[in-house]
Amino acid sequence: MGRIEFPTTPIGAVSKIRTFQVEQNGFVQPTLEGIDTEQTPEIEPGNCLVTASIRFKKLVRGNEWHCKIHAAPDLLHPEQEGDFEAHAYNSYADMAQSYHLRPGDRALMRGTLRLQTIALGNGETTIINHFSVTAIEVLARSKRTSITVYEKAKIK
Repeated sequence: MGRIEFPTTPIGAVSKIRTFQVEQNGFVQPTLEGIDTEQTPEIEPGNCLVTASIRFKKLVRGNEWHCKIHAAPDLLHPEQEGDFEAHAYNSYADMAQSYHLRPGDRALMRGTLRLQTIALGNGETTIINHFSVTAIEVLARSKRTSITVYEKAKIK
């Protein structure tokens, strides 16, 4: 055990050491307004076809909604084409689930796009388009048959 150190000035005595008032310098802490954060713009693929069954999970940390969509070009969005993995979390997941989308439905979706590049074992790379959904507008519904009937017809 170490030796206990006692202060050199007794309790209640006036200290000989002067205390200086700290002056405020004219420095101003800059705010984060000037920093450019990389905000991805919200895009709107207009003619999205739901290609796979919707997965909705209720979790403690928040709900998750996932589906696969194919965006076909249309008059308003001729440059947006491709396959996307659509995701929604928390309140957006609840909103997306409330539309009860099924394979074959067409919808207009709004959200942000994030590209994920994956290096494959054979040296090639593949890109997955992740689309974070913030709004959905249903354009057309497919014929409502049971999912198992849809899957059987898809196999044939």
